[in-house]
Amino acid sequence: MTRREADVLRLVGGRLQNREIAEALHVSERTVESHVSSLLRKLGVTQRRMLVDAADEFAVRRRGVLRQPLSSFFGREQETVQVASLVQRHRLVTLTGPPGVGKTRLALHVAGTLPHPATWVLVDLASTAPDDPVTRVFADSLGIAADERRLLSQLRDVLAHGDHWLLVDNCEHVAESTSRLLDELLGTCTSLHVLATGHTPLGVAGEALYDVAPLQPSEAERLFADRAAKALPSFTLDDRNSDDVAAICRKLDGLPLAIELAAARLRAFSPSELFVRLQDRFALLADTGRGATGRHRTLEAAIRWSYELLDEDERVLFERCSVFPGSFDFDTADAVVSDPPAITHDDVVRVFPRLLDRSLLSSRRDGPTTEYRLLDSIRHFAQSRLEERGGLAAIRERHAVHHLQGGPAWMADLQGRDQAGALRWFEQRWPDIRAAVHWALDTGNLDAAWTFISGVGTGWEILGARGELFDWLDRLLEHPLPPSRLGVQAAVTASLLRCYQDTGAALETARHGVELAAGPALGEHTRSLATMAVGWALMYDGQAEPAREQFHRAVDEFRGHGDDWHLAFSLEGLALAGRDLDDTLDHLRQAADAFGRIGDLVKRSNCLIQMASRCIDVGSQPDDIETWLTEARDLAESTPSNHERLHAEVCLARLEQLRGRPAAAGAAFETLLPEFRRIGDLRCLSRCLNGVGMAALHAGAYDVAAENLADSVRIAQSTGDRREIAQGLRLLAECALAGGGPHRAALLLGCAEGVAGQLDPGRRPVLDTEHLLSLLRNSLGESFELAMSQGRASTPADLLPS
Repeated sequence: MTRREADVLRLVGGRLQNREIAEALHVSERTVESHVSSLLRKLGVTQRRMLVDAADEFAVRRRGVLRQPLSSFFGREQETVQVASLVQRHRLVTLTGPPGVGKTRLALHVAGTLPHPATWVLVDLASTAPDDPVTRVFADSLGIAADERRLLSQLRDVLAHGDHWLLVDNCEHVAESTSRLLDELLGTCTSLHVLATGHTPLGVAGEALYDVAPLQPSEAERLFADRAAKALPSFTLDDRNSDDVAAICRKLDGLPLAIELAAARLRAFSPSELFVRLQDRFALLADTGRGATGRHRTLEAAIRWSYELLDEDERVLFERCSVFPGSFDFDTADAVVSDPPAITHDDVVRVFPRLLDRSLLSSRRDGPTTEYRLLDSIRHFAQSRLEERGGLAAIRERHAVHHLQGGPAWMADLQGRDQAGALRWFEQRWPDIRAAVHWALDTGNLDAAWTFISGVGTGWEILGARGELFDWLDRLLEHPLPPSRLGVQAAVTASLLRCYQDTGAALETARHGVELAAGPALGEHTRSLATMAVGWALMYDGQAEPAREQFHRAVDEFRGHGDDWHLAFSLEGLALAGRDLDDTLDHLRQAADAFGRIGDLVKRSNCLIQMASRCIDVGSQPDDIETWLTEARDLAESTPSNHERLHAEVCLARLEQLRGRPAAAGAAFETLLPEFRRIGDLRCLSRCLNGVGMAALHAGAYDVAAENLADSVRIAQSTGDRREIAQGLRLLAECALAGGGPHRAALLLGCAEGVAGQLDPGRRPVLDTEHLLSLLRNSLGESFELAMSQGRASTPADLLPS
């Protein structure tokens, strides 16, 4: 069959007469008659109506199957099942999603797996100009030739007979004309089924929508590995590069297009080098191959394709939303990006849903609140457009001020009024807080940074320490503290936080706060806060008696101020500086009950943990320990407070030690190590290293034990935790003796006794040294006492390897 004969057959199948066919093909009617005669002969039929049936069969054969991508399809098992189910139940299904998420690949995959006898026809609208009619593209895809006047009727006629399955790809830029056409065709052709892809819904009655999400982490890594092996056959995903590959996939939000483009760059860069260079992702992720369409040749082009379809007000709102580094809610967006008269509240309400419809915003609902975010690559693109427009600096300032002022406003909730809500706010907004504090530090607006950090103040006791918080403090404390009340609040906050890492510095800062608070205009409550801070710094520095004096004053003063929260916090400090176990437990019970009445479940949890910890410290095993820890962990998980949960886990591991189960305790401590490294809690990090070392010692792994114990002692020195220093040195002495070094063991044990002697009797650790002392006396003989004496006169730094 010649090409001209094929054209004539298609038009005969469309029930055109010879004259109409001649007009459509710009040939004479006699030529058409000749082709019809030839077709009757070639197809072995005798009547024209038989040619109509043959035309339908030929059209199906000629259309053939959808194009098959050369690369393999990864993951999407759940999505495939869900979309296939929709396609079988609805006549129009539209896949939506952000640029580069893989809508076309998923649609092709689903179409190829459905058990339908009919053949799918691809209608690709990518190259159609926004103002061009889409009817012609549909007709060309279906092999229908007719003039413009009859094109729609021909489409209807062809699609009205038999089952027809269309995959209509890339609808976003011609969504309006496509929706009008499909509304017409689906309304008149009852056996027509359409699977469409685009950034926005088509809005046709009966349309079923499916939002295609980025790949799950495991799927993204498999895709990266497959494409990387094609670009560099020697590449294998293994333990050496898996962390970098995972980080790359996270950085690219699991977008298949971005991952494929990144994997191709392994010919030039290692995975770790590639991750670093993703800061300039749009220059890096450009596809120089010839197989992709223009808008899929670079990541930037794919996003720009969607951006250029936006109206001006949509572009402005889209660009301004790029200031959010993570998720955000509508009210926060409205507060930050609204800037009358450029953008009013009404503008945000009107335009915001459009960005969602265009898949430039992603949404996730958590309970009653909907959270939004821009995928990282889309955010980078939007922010570059905002910078070109000249509006980035102003929006960054609005974003920073909103969050720096918003954090302290949650304090009443954080301390009990709505603790769970406040904890959620800080957890969800932490990326914004990080960006806001960096803005304040980088622009030299130190008062704004202090206003936030000290405005949260003692609330950090509830929120828990974070490693970067200490980095911010280091930068801020390079400069003088602000004057007046803000300076006192800054000193109090900084001293309490520094107790986690450097008790000497904490005490110095707290005393500076007392000096600043001496001004008559600052008020009694401010001076009480400074007094309390000195008490905490003294307690952590091992100076229990002066600490008790400060806490007694603070308790009386806060009771007079009617400040129940700081009264309970001072009672907790008084307990931890207590002379004996009974005194300590009594004050901790008072503090726990007071926090519970206020509604501060996190601090109640903390007091219960302290009660259990103190009993473990002195080797006591009251039946209440496990009860306290179970309640503490339940409270921490219900709030939720990750820091207190971790504290409870540390205490449970120590309880395992007390019960004579060092291996179980060591495994628990090993799991907790990275958590405390991440948040920068050096005191608990030291305890965990001690626990890992003790377990290794009991297992006979003396080198591993010595390494962990030495690290524990070094960290405890920096935090001023003499109790942990003494315990670590005693265990190091056991390691030294087991390794054949009795003299060094005696030095370490003597040093441990010297450090323990500096603590109050109620705070001294139970070193359990009788057996070790006996072994050392037998081994060293007359030199034993001299070695012990030398050890008592030494510092831990003298005895630990550098």
